[in-house]
Amino acid sequence: MRAARIFDDLSLRLDEPADPEPGPGEVLVRIHAAGVCGTDLHILDGMIKPDPYPMTVGHEAAGVVAGTGPGATLQPGDRVAVYNKLFCGWCEQCLAGRPNICDTEPGQLGFNMDGGDAEFVVVPERNLVPVPAAVDFATAAVLTCAGMTAVHAARRAGLKLGDTAVVNGIGGVGILVVQAARQAGARVIAVADSADKQELARAHGAAGTVLVSRPEDYGQLPGRVRDLTGGRGADAFFELVGTTGTMTAGVRSLAKGGTFVCTGYTDQPLSIHPIEFILSETNLVSTVAATRQDLADALALAAAGAMTVPIAGHFPLEKIQDALDALRGRAVLGRQILDLV
Repeated sequence: MRAARIFDDLSLRLDEPADPEPGPGEVLVRIHAAGVCGTDLHILDGMIKPDPYPMTVGHEAAGVVAGTGPGATLQPGDRVAVYNKLFCGWCEQCLAGRPNICDTEPGQLGFNMDGGDAEFVVVPERNLVPVPAAVDFATAAVLTCAGMTAVHAARRAGLKLGDTAVVNGIGGVGILVVQAARQAGARVIAVADSADKQELARAHGAAGTVLVSRPEDYGQLPGRVRDLTGGRGADAFFELVGTTGTMTAGVRSLAKGGTFVCTGYTDQPLSIHPIEFILSETNLVSTVAATRQDLADALALAAAGAMTVPIAGHFPLEKIQDALDALRGRAVLGRQILDLV
């Protein structure tokens, strides 16, 4: 089969590994569509390291069942989305409905084990979620990361009807956080670095937008948020950019009792005195991926027309580097898709 793989010199090459075979309880999925995510750049830059190299990249994938191992009950042709976090199913966290932080940490597709930027992938059957007929494979693929992350982040924020939520970073994840927060009942203010992204956010439900085109402009963001909230500040601030400056601005944009939601990977620290949390009783919560149920709910929202994925472009697998280059250049409005069928 064809697969996009990263090697120990951090080069990305199209390779032809052997077709995988499903074992007991496993399913072979023929991938139809795979999403291109900013986290892929962290893997290519060596921030997140596979174990071992080489590894097939990609953690956003959807397709059809092509075969099953002993004990699996899905049928060939079933339409499925791949939940990329492997989990044991029996530890304290799994039993509490938090398989994304499974105590045994078996692995994550496209992070430290072979992922979905390939013609086939083998996964445990419990990692597959049915794709509703109304949802296309490109949308389903993106929901296996960006969509479920957005649903999970909105839940972690504890949003209520009438809250104000600020979403900082209108990329492939941020545009879905805008929609998830709106579905939770919040009024959404989007912070974007271009006029095109402001318009994209408004088209997907943002009630207001703030343009911050230069990193140094983030020092003014708390004041601009308060101008848009009658001096009160935001009930939730979703941080998706990940610099020290943007995170500091986010904390300072909160209302009393507000929640700072740290979403996504970063190599920069949050550097702020605890008194800025203490005196206003604000909260900090973090998210890592999402639960399998978050993915199922994201797919249901998409099927109902309540969550849409703006597709920025389609690429064949052999053009994956072009898609990644566009992403690194911040030239993408929405999410890019690799078409494998």
